[in-house]
Amino acid sequence: MELFGDLIAMLQEYTKGWSVLGIIRLCIDFVLVAITLFIIYKLLRAKIRGYKLLLILLAFGFFYLLVFFFQLRFFLTLLNYLIFWSLGFLVIIYTQEIRHSLDSFFTSNKNVSFFSTKQEKREIINILLSTIEYLSKRRMGALITIEREENLNSYIEKAIEIKGIITQELLTTIFTPGTACHDGAVIIRKNKIMCAGAYLPSTDKYDVPKSLGTRHRAALGISERSDALTIVVSEETGNISVTIDGNIHMKLTPERLEEMLDRYLITK
Repeated sequence: MELFGDLIAMLQEYTKGWSVLGIIRLCIDFVLVAITLFIIYKLLRAKIRGYKLLLILLAFGFFYLLVFFFQLRFFLTLLNYLIFWSLGFLVIIYTQEIRHSLDSFFTSNKNVSFFSTKQEKREIINILLSTIEYLSKRRMGALITIEREENLNSYIEKAIEIKGIITQELLTTIFTPGTACHDGAVIIRKNKIMCAGAYLPSTDKYDVPKSLGTRHRAALGISERSDALTIVVSEETGNISVTIDGNIHMKLTPERLEEMLDRYLITK
């Protein structure tokens, strides 16, 4: 009862004797607290990255200055707690990204093996298109990751070395059910299959549809940690998907796949 009385006294003081302006300020305060908690919940589930995260942090700082200026006491108290705990949450949630950034800082991961000509890129695209169409029609699951500007040496070194010129025959053999490399990823650099049976890190996103399997989650994971483009063929449906920049494009037609490959594969 005493605690309830203290709360009433605090609210009375905060609203300056229950004045109209004081009550309006109190309502705004509570609404902002509710909205902030909801936004934080959505951000934790979505696991925002890159420039979007930076923009959110800048907006957070701007709102903090506004709240401090207008002295919205409850909201200010909440923000102070959030600032205190946010560093720990960010470290826990973005552990993989922090580790990847540190690795990138101390190790050069730039790739110099771009396609030399548009004709060379077109030949590789044609091989990929014919291979994916073949696998899709037969519902043979596949996971094909193509390097762009960043190399994937850390994954290649732990996989089965191939270093063979890319052909439809070699790719379809690798992904034939029952082979040792069937469940892993193939990593392609320029016109070569560098390795097979590569293990790719699974995504940590919370909002990935449950219908997506381990191949799709691995494709998303590598797209979150590098600029690579990954093609996935579903073993259950034969559907074609592509992941890049942390996003997945699903149920692609051969024509749409060709457009994406032409757009994202790099010519020097």
